[in-house]
Amino acid sequence: MIKQLYKRLNPFEIFLILSLLLVLLITLLIYIDKKSSEKLNFYVFKTQEKSILRLITAMEEELANLNLLLNRTIQDETNISKITDKLIIISNNKTILKNFSEQYEIHESFFQKSEDIFIDNIADVGYLGLYIKRDDKIYIAFSNLEKIISENLFSENIFITYKSDRIVYASEYKDFFNKVKDVRSKSQFSIISNEEKFAITSASFYRDYKIFIYAPFKYYYTGFTDKDVKIGLSAFILGTIILVLLFLIKNSINRFIYEKEKFEKLFQLEHEKFQRIVESIEEGVALIDRNYNLIWANSYLIRKIPGIKSGLCFLEITGKGSKCEFCMFEKVFEQKSSFSISTTNFLKESKGHFEVVWAPLFDEKGEVTACVELIRDISKIKDLEAQLIQSEKLSALGLLAGGVAHEINNPLVGILNISQLLARRFDKNSKEMQMLNVIIEAGKETKNIVQNLLDYARQGIEKHEEFDIRESIEFATKIFGSRLKAKKITLENRLSQQIKVKASKGKIHQVFLNLMSNAIDAITDNGVITIDSLEKDGIKTIIFKDNGTGIKPEHIDKIFDPFFTTKDIGKGTGLGLAVISGIIHDIGWDIKVYSKFGEGTEFHIIINQ
Repeated sequence: MIKQLYKRLNPFEIFLILSLLLVLLITLLIYIDKKSSEKLNFYVFKTQEKSILRLITAMEEELANLNLLLNRTIQDETNISKITDKLIIISNNKTILKNFSEQYEIHESFFQKSEDIFIDNIADVGYLGLYIKRDDKIYIAFSNLEKIISENLFSENIFITYKSDRIVYASEYKDFFNKVKDVRSKSQFSIISNEEKFAITSASFYRDYKIFIYAPFKYYYTGFTDKDVKIGLSAFILGTIILVLLFLIKNSINRFIYEKEKFEKLFQLEHEKFQRIVESIEEGVALIDRNYNLIWANSYLIRKIPGIKSGLCFLEITGKGSKCEFCMFEKVFEQKSSFSISTTNFLKESKGHFEVVWAPLFDEKGEVTACVELIRDISKIKDLEAQLIQSEKLSALGLLAGGVAHEINNPLVGILNISQLLARRFDKNSKEMQMLNVIIEAGKETKNIVQNLLDYARQGIEKHEEFDIRESIEFATKIFGSRLKAKKITLENRLSQQIKVKASKGKIHQVFLNLMSNAIDAITDNGVITIDSLEKDGIKTIIFKDNGTGIKPEHIDKIFDPFFTTKDIGKGTGLGLAVISGIIHDIGWDIKVYSKFGEGTEFHIIINQ
């Protein structure tokens, strides 16, 4: 068919047809070339747009980190030495602290706003910074801007302007920077400088800053010939294939880098989340390897044990030279399960009750690689348990008091009746009568005490009356007069003035009876008991002092507990001081004890009336 057509056409017609085909081919090539240029330009600006958004995201994340760092510094300035970013603290317009040696000029704008960001140079290095103003202090932190740029840009350069006018940072100076001002309303544009065409993309950043990234178009045309050189169809097709391959490779690399950064950020966020959770626990958490080495400890342990570091766990945590006798560490590795114990004074230089839990840490194969040690301070729980036990003891004491009072009441009535009958046989001024009066008075006071015990057991209504507290002291002196003489104890009663109180006389008598009895027991021979008073700010205090054996320091917190006694079996019940404490606090007064073992004891009864 072509041969027949060729035979029918003359040379001119053939030339004309070939010319038209050539024109059509050239037109097609020009059209393809133009479309490919538009596609390439679109690709260039799209690539730059992704780069600048990635950079801005990284800068915003860094500012968030700086904000967190400054807020932690504001709360606690003691950990400044651990901060790797540059940090300045200003107070009253003077730099009071910084963790770098270079000079830096403080801008006046820092004193006008409470919080803002800035981009500046320190020692010819670009920095991204944040400052926060709190009261009379300004806290400023910097991060290396060049590092952020290098991690998020590839072939592009960058410059940053402030209020679209002043250039505050540039990777390298270009003579077309001033031309950018004429087209700053556009976000993407191109400029020819020194016969080289540059692609420029801009974006606003944090109010008054604007970021520009730029690069020559030829950086994105890698693998293609010059546009001014005429190319054949085969070269064009080959170039297109190479461009597509390069585009796919670049996209794959970008995707790989993006996914890598994404997972790194995700891992970092999860790590920080775990760190915040562990640090917020008000319990000690430690990680220990198979060789008893302390790998990591949370901030609770760092606060409780200043100077804790990597080393043998029993040495760093408990301060012992060898492993604890109750340690369950080896059982955790053997049985792959958790164990716990309760002990006292577990932490080095810390006293109290602690619960220690050992839990295994498994690897992907299910093998125990380390042990997590959880240390919980249960001192408050133990105190509550002790208070509950004491409450139960007091409840039992009330029931016991009721029963004892009933048993005492019957013989006491007999004593009083017989004493009153005997009193009729003696003269009022006789020595025998005086002794009987003491018996009768003591019997009546004992009856009142018994009645108080019954009232306490029944939770009845007490009868309060106004009386001179010296009466209670004189009554106790009469009751224990013979014991005082037998042990040659001197009683110095320095209460010369009346001290009127309103309370249950029987109960106050009981207080001084118990105090006197304990003081006599504590003194060996030739001792002294002193009763004095003082008044401060209208509050009167009775001081009951003896020079006996005193109280040991480890017993001082237990003396008011029911049934606690240091006396030999059969010589004490441990109820005297417990009863005194109950009476004093029921009235609304207070009692305090001061004692030095081997020197003596003072009881201060504070009268809050």
